[in-house]
This record gives sequence, structure tokens and C-alpha cells, in this order.
Amino acid sequence: MSQFHSIVSRRDFMKGLGLVGAGVGAAGAANPVFHDIDEIASSSSSLQHNPWWVKDVDQPTTPIDWDVLKPGRVAYVGTGMFGGMGPDVLKYSRAETQKLMINYLKSEDPNWQPGANLLGVKSASTDPEYPDFAGDIKDNALATGSALLTAGVFPMEVIMATGGKYFSLTDHPEGWREVPYITQRGGTKWQGSPEEALKVVRAAARFYGFDDVQAIPVDEKFLKVMWGTKQMIISNAPTTFEFGDVDDFVCTPAVNPTNITIPNKCKWYLNFTCRQPGEVTRHAQSTTQNAAQTYSYANWIKTFKHVQDFLWGLGYISLDNIHGRFIPTGFTGTMCGAGELSRWSGILTPKYGNMTRVVHGVLTDLPLAETSPVDFGARKFCETCGICADSCPQGAIQQGEATWDARYAWENSGYLGWRNDLTLCNHCPVCQGVCPFNAFDKSGIHEIIKSTISTTSLFNGFFRSMDKTFHYGRKPAAEWWDDPNQPVWGMDTTV
Repeated sequence: MSQFHSIVSRRDFMKGLGLVGAGVGAAGAANPVFHDIDEIASSSSSLQHNPWWVKDVDQPTTPIDWDVLKPGRVAYVGTGMFGGMGPDVLKYSRAETQKLMINYLKSEDPNWQPGANLLGVKSASTDPEYPDFAGDIKDNALATGSALLTAGVFPMEVIMATGGKYFSLTDHPEGWREVPYITQRGGTKWQGSPEEALKVVRAAARFYGFDDVQAIPVDEKFLKVMWGTKQMIISNAPTTFEFGDVDDFVCTPAVNPTNITIPNKCKWYLNFTCRQPGEVTRHAQSTTQNAAQTYSYANWIKTFKHVQDFLWGLGYISLDNIHGRFIPTGFTGTMCGAGELSRWSGILTPKYGNMTRVVHGVLTDLPLAETSPVDFGARKFCETCGICADSCPQGAIQQGEATWDARYAWENSGYLGWRNDLTLCNHCPVCQGVCPFNAFDKSGIHEIIKSTISTTSLFNGFFRSMDKTFHYGRKPAAEWWDDPNQPVWGMDTTV
């Protein structure tokens, strides 16, 4: 059986399909050449299952000044539940935030009415005088129906029944370990190559509910960015981290620890991308996070714990990085190739744009194949676009050019990028609803647009204008309810 090694560039492939025209052809000419299937399959993109127009690169597209970063960094520790993001640092009062959001929603849809409030939903305002709203009763019910286990937090009845000992699914950062260790059950730990390990974990992660899986080593750069002390987003006390010659994570106290000793053998970081229901988000007209966000916050933390117990079942240990427990997730997502760091200061993924919740991972002793940073033109597009910053009701997303400056004690320095102002951000769904990368569905023309963006920034301004002209952004909430073909879990997974 003969092997074919025809040298066909993407330009020639596009020409063969009759899709190359003015501009697109020029972009295609810059694309790399694939010699055969083996060459494609051997790249790290094949492990990540990225679209063909995503390029593996040696360095991330976000410049990083490694000399600024030092091991054992201390995250800002403040007075609020958010580790410094309490009411004492927020620039808008609750009354001002509510007014801003209601005015914004009415400017989008003059017929929008607040409806019943969202008091009792953990992610919403607790101020009875200035609560949050989701509009129509159906949208309100979708949000309240999605609220169970938001951020992994147990219902108050459960918390009280344990005397406050247990608070959330994140209480055990090493996983809940529902079964004894593999050797105590008559087995031996799973063995395989790092490439096999990444494929096995990817299969399990997708079964539980994640999408893409990547991995990077715990090297000198990783340790420079890793926190020495960090306060969890739903914790009232900071946690310190240290490496030691131990066989398993030593968590003190055992539940909701404030000190964690990490085994020296944990030399890999496993990264996961979790999608967020896109159409629900795009149609969300709420003054705070919508049903898609709330449901995703409940789902992905549970999924994390499933994956951790899967690793435990293989005979390996893991430590969750939920809410950036021990390292900023923008760094890990960028370095492992989940996507590029973008204007909204989060990861923009090649397949789902910023319609993800979340891009987090675990530290583990399972040896894994390393994946590379990627370049698909996202950062360059963000430089031209800025739709999210223009649309933000709170003015929280940074306008203009990327900077090296960290404005607040809780912001990360050492990289050239845009930083979301958390003193202003209300966690509303607007920025996700307007991002042009989320409008680029699987239709042929949008694939051509993405492949063009990945190779040249020449047409970015035109594509931005086209997104605005064709109104790909946010939609009226009522339209979502009229669609009789809603996909399961709100996400279309057809190829």
C-alpha cells in the first residue's frame, strides 16, 4: 500500500474548493505546508484537537516579563469574601450598579421590565433594597432553577446541618475520594506513555462534561507565577502553599485548608476548558450573571471533582485550581494552548471564543504530554476590535492598548495585556454576548473568517464592522424561548 506525500498548502486546498478570493487567498498563502497525515498527527494540535488554522507556537502571544515574577508570590489579601474585593473597594454603590444595568437593558430593549427579583440566588445581590433582576418570569425561573450548587456552595440547610464544617464542593481541594486507593481495592495504578495519559484523561474529561484538555510541566516559569499565599474567592482566610517530600497532599485543616503541602512528585498541570451555553448567554437580559453562567458555575465545579476522582481511580493524586486557588488561570490557559489572553482579560478559545466557564485545571503526579501555546490571531483581533470594552455597562473592560501596568494590589503584573477592573465589574453577561468570536459558528464562511484572522490582521477592522452590521451580538431574551430545537444542556455539539 503506497504512502502519499503530496505537498499541498492550505492556499492550494482552498483554491481547489473554489473558496479563495481577494484577501482570503492572500491570507492562505501565509499558511504552513502539511506534507502528510503523519506530520499533522504528530503535532501537539492533534492532541488538543484544535481546528486546522490554529498554529502551535513556542511562546505565547502575550509578552511576559519573567524577571518581574518571583516564586512564592503573595496574592492580595483583603477584608472581603473575594480576598480584597469586598464593598470597601467597589467603585459603584449597589444603587448605582442597579441603575446602570437597568438603564443598559432598557436601551437594548425598551420593553424590558425587571420582573421578580433574584434574592436568594447566591451569585446575585443580597441587598433587598437594590436586588438583581432577570426580566421575564421565564428568564427569572431559568436563573433560579440553575442556582443549586452555584460556585459549589451547598444549600444553607446542609451547611447548618454540619455545624458549618462543610461549605462547598471545594472544601477538599485534593478531591473527595469516594473510594479507597487502587491498591486497597486489589489493583495497581494505571501505566502508560504521557501521550496515552493525555488521551485517556481527555476521554474521561469529555465524558464528565469538559471539552478540551491540555497539559504543561511544573517548571521554573510555572513556579514563578504560582502563588505562595492566596485567598480563595469563597473563603474568609488565605491559604499558603509549599512543596515537600510527602506522598500525598497535606491539607491543614483537612476541610477548607489554610495550608497545603504539595508533593514534589506533582510535576504536571492538567488544564480543562468548560463551555458555557452560548445562546442562553447571548439572549440574557439580566442585571447580574444569567442562567447560563449560574448553571455553568454549578456544573464545572462538580465536573472537576469527577475528574479528580477519576485520576484517583487510576492511582494518581491531584489538587484543584478552582477559582485560581494556587496559580492564575490566565497564565495556565495561555501557556498550555487553551487559547490566547484577550481584551476581556480572560482566555479566548479558538473554538468557543470567550463562551467558556471556565479554563481551570489540576496539579497532578500523572506524567502527561506537554501541549504548546497557540496563535490563531485572537490577540491581534482584540487590538482592533474592542467591542466588549465599548459594550460593558460598567466600563470595567480596559480600552485602548495593552499595558504592563497592574493598577491594583490584586492584579497580576509581569505581562503586556488588558486587565478587567474588578472594582467595576458586575459579572453581567454582556461581554460574552457581544464577542465576535462567539458569533463565528461552524458555517463555512465563518471558518474562512477565522482562518483569515489566524494568518493576517489586515481584515480585522472589516470583520469587526461586519459583526456589528449583521448584529451577531446580544439578542432579545424572548427569541430564545421561541426556538423549538434547543440543544441538550444549551450547547450544540454537532460537527
